[in-house]
Amino acid sequence: MSSTAYDTAWIARVPSHGSSENPMFPAAYDWLLQHQHPNGSWGAEVPFAHDRVISTLAALVTLSGSSYRRPESELAARRAVVYLNVERPDLSHDPAETVGFELLLPELTRQTKAMGLSLPYDDWAFVDRIKEDKLRRIPPIAVYNGPTPLTHSFEYLGDRLVPQLAGRCRFADGSYGISPSSTVFVHLKAPCDETERYLNRVAAIDPAGGIPYVHPFDVFETAWVLNILRPMSEGWAEIEPLIERLREAWTPMGVSWTRESSVTDVDDTAVVVGLLFRAGIPMDTNIFELFETPEYFQTYIYERNPSVTSNAHILMALRSFPSTPERRRMIVKIAYYLGQAMIDGRYWEDKWHASPYYATNEVVEALAGFSDHLVRPAIQWILDTQKENGAWGVESETTEETAWALRTLLAASQADRAVRALAEDAIERAAGYLESSFDNRDYPSLWIGKSLYAPPNIVRAIVVSTLDRWHELHSVNGQF
Repeated sequence: MSSTAYDTAWIARVPSHGSSENPMFPAAYDWLLQHQHPNGSWGAEVPFAHDRVISTLAALVTLSGSSYRRPESELAARRAVVYLNVERPDLSHDPAETVGFELLLPELTRQTKAMGLSLPYDDWAFVDRIKEDKLRRIPPIAVYNGPTPLTHSFEYLGDRLVPQLAGRCRFADGSYGISPSSTVFVHLKAPCDETERYLNRVAAIDPAGGIPYVHPFDVFETAWVLNILRPMSEGWAEIEPLIERLREAWTPMGVSWTRESSVTDVDDTAVVVGLLFRAGIPMDTNIFELFETPEYFQTYIYERNPSVTSNAHILMALRSFPSTPERRRMIVKIAYYLGQAMIDGRYWEDKWHASPYYATNEVVEALAGFSDHLVRPAIQWILDTQKENGAWGVESETTEETAWALRTLLAASQADRAVRALAEDAIERAAGYLESSFDNRDYPSLWIGKSLYAPPNIVRAIVVSTLDRWHELHSVNGQF
């Protein structure tokens, strides 16, 4: 997983043993200084406002609040203050918030206010109302009653953390929510050997000092890669031990990003259900009822807004099973929700990815051949937004977004001959772009966590499998 400025800023705050003047992880501090954008901000390459604000504030607190200094620290902090006051990133422009933003931003602004930093606090005041709405959904007893999705963003508690109770929420690997930033926060308040060992493991991943958004994420990465590479991987000897890894991770409550976590989510659960069922392992779709609400299926408990792609992944899994009244009921619910969630009647956006091409692909793949009245407008939107060189991208074109868009056209074309005729030229131009950029593995961070990140093995699988699907259609039809 790519490094993020947000989590790197947090681990750079940890002091070395016996000296608050020096950081325990100086490489992280240096990474932070080396990865400031020319405009003074921190965050992913893609200008995503929530990511830039949360990453820049975290870095600013680290640089301004630590007694440790590099010669360039003060200048970097001043440039960050100028960026936030002059650029004023527009949070309303983004399709979704970053994870925990409504909880983390108020705490970071409390810290910068305590430092006397002059920032555009009025621009962010509306987030307090969203925070109140979020906290109303969470029973107070849940905060320290064992690991929950809230543990992943424990740093929102600030001075309100009760160190004597926090240990109840620590995972077996020593982390809090497999989150480096959350673990650093608790470690600074209540250091212990378990959290220190976890932070040392995370810091050792990148010798340059960068820290990933989460660690580990073995179930998520394995499940997504296997699901994306299907069906080209049928018969591969390498698949069996990976399926066994997922089977061992399965629990009566579903699965999480990693076997280290007991906090399950419906997104990973849905993908793993489909993979295990197709591998001949008996599975029960009633597991999805654990995440069901009257209108849709939530990814996690205490969720404030639903995920389009989580629901699409459940639908994909359900369509692999024989039909039953209960499965049909869930399918109808999800299909209706997805129809209502469509943006301007043309495409979808999601809370887990910054690009609508990801969300639109996942929904189209789930609905293709089932709800074509929703699929066809989405196909037209993809055709309308293709760039002259055959690529796609919300900002500049990217290999990943092009692969998602081409994948969508191919899936819809296989299910609908009318789409095939309409999209033929666009598909050929897109495949040409994807082949020409095949060796480029510098994938921008488009996936949404507390800040934006990139999972390169998953993105690579998308590119490879999309081109394989295109070549397969050529071999079957002579030409597309």
